[in-house]
Amino acid sequence: MIPLGTDQQARRTPVATAGIIALTVAAFLVEMTVLRRADEATAARFENALALSRAHFAWWQPLTYQFLHDPGSLWHLLGNMLFLWVFGAPVEGRLGRPGFLAFYLAGGAVAGLAHLALNGAPVIGASGAVSAVTGAFIVLCPRARVAMLLWFSIIPVPALLVVALYFALDLFGALGARGGVAHLAHLGGTLFGVGVTAVLLATGMVKRTDLDMVFLIKQWRRRTEMRDALRGTRAGGPWESAGAGGDARVAALPVGVGATASPNQADALAARRVAKRLADEAGAAFQRGDFAAALEGFRGALAKAPDAPDADQTRMMVALILARKLPDAAAARAALAAVGTALPAHLEPLRAALRQELGA
Repeated sequence: MIPLGTDQQARRTPVATAGIIALTVAAFLVEMTVLRRADEATAARFENALALSRAHFAWWQPLTYQFLHDPGSLWHLLGNMLFLWVFGAPVEGRLGRPGFLAFYLAGGAVAGLAHLALNGAPVIGASGAVSAVTGAFIVLCPRARVAMLLWFSIIPVPALLVVALYFALDLFGALGARGGVAHLAHLGGTLFGVGVTAVLLATGMVKRTDLDMVFLIKQWRRRTEMRDALRGTRAGGPWESAGAGGDARVAALPVGVGATASPNQADALAARRVAKRLADEAGAAFQRGDFAAALEGFRGALAKAPDAPDADQTRMMVALILARKLPDAAAARAALAAVGTALPAHLEPLRAALRQELGA
């Protein structure tokens, strides 16, 4: 399986990623030239000076080892650079060029030192740094998909699955002590990437979005409440998507059995039915992520039946969308202030949370 790209577009030209790739390729060419022309003793001194090892450790080696690759395996270089290009560009867009460069080098250094501490064998290659980048990508874009070349087909695969698969392979490789591959460096790099990026998001040093992993974790409880509301609770309400007999959930006006409704009552009942249909469609739009359509639908439902029994729940949904999905703080505060006393008790925590977020 070879990654060809992701569905995450880079926010800017990935200059740092391209520069790292160019520098690594140039270092590989220099390495090839030196080793081809040098005798055995000179080649050994070259490798001992720049590779990361216990026996010949120097302070610069955690950096220099990242730019050396196995001269007998071009795939060692090409594989690392391909993964770096695919995952590095969107990560650089989030971290910024200087931040990405520092992150890459630090991730590679930590990965190499982790390998050295637990294994001790000399190590070269950018795999640890690239693993840190893939770990960062998963935290920043956990819902992304990767276009993978599998035999002669290109298939979209969840990025989380791709990284988890390679992490599992490295874990099994480390436990099996298979030689020739620095599995511990890969594992250390991935853990570094995940941990550091999570901290950067949690502390606000990297701007959060509603797609990154930290945001999703922090919003888990709130999403659970919203999903419960959308599925329908004991109180029902506009967040329950329409199903069989959906119109039967519309609160009937106080018309006696067998009685004939007055024109005003008939008009009000018809308006509530239209409002219910609009709210059901809006709930479905919310579930599929079309928040603009959901907002329009909920507002339409309120315009048709502002005094419906579930109107306060509809107003809460409008406030929720304006607060978290289509940010408009002033409009969200107005919608929240319009919520009356008919809001079900199970939605009061959500109202309190929105009030705190909006300073209402």
